[in-house]
Amino acid sequence: MISQAQTTEKAPTKKTINEGIEWTNTWVVSAEKKDLPKVLVIGDSHVQAYYPVLSDQFKGKAYISKFTTSKSFGDPLYVEQLEWFLKSYSFDVISINNGLHGKAFTLHQYGGDLSKVYSLFKKYQPRARIVWVNTTARRIANHTSELDSLNSQVCDRNEVVAKFCTQKQISLVDLYTLSFKNPGFYQNDGIHFIPEGVKEEANEVGKQLLTELQKK
Repeated sequence: MISQAQTTEKAPTKKTINEGIEWTNTWVVSAEKKDLPKVLVIGDSHVQAYYPVLSDQFKGKAYISKFTTSKSFGDPLYVEQLEWFLKSYSFDVISINNGLHGKAFTLHQYGGDLSKVYSLFKKYQPRARIVWVNTTARRIANHTSELDSLNSQVCDRNEVVAKFCTQKQISLVDLYTLSFKNPGFYQNDGIHFIPEGVKEEANEVGKQLLTELQKK
């Protein structure tokens, strides 16, 4: 739950807070083609992992591209990088996940970027249907039956995302519940999934993407 201290804090000055390893991976397929719908999946290493599975699932149905990064909501560079990407290409459906990285950013900083990102979608991708994907649970490395201390941050962020999606009538895919109920999906690091878990993530996201494509 969001604490009273978190909800009443003053907004600090925004700046980049780097992690030990920073990365961004953009991959656009069949950019010149128009015979199938185009889908963009945005996220972190979880999206990076299930992207190939989604691509296989949607062969002959849609072209799947990705924008994956270690940058977090709250980091001004995240919005800048995403804006460049969104104004460069066109998509019919976009799914977005963000929440595991950027542990140094406050809930106020994180939540403040939801509306900024949504505004980018409306400005550069007005035709696209939006799907939000919440964040998976964090578990203790080598003791993955237990949640780690930063999982409360994931829950707070997911609550902010859920409220935002309700307000904007955005479809929400609940990967947190999937991950919470299935500790066996985790690698020993307590963050990433084994192939079975990756496939289940792709299935959950893929079902919603297909639903949105059918509405186009």
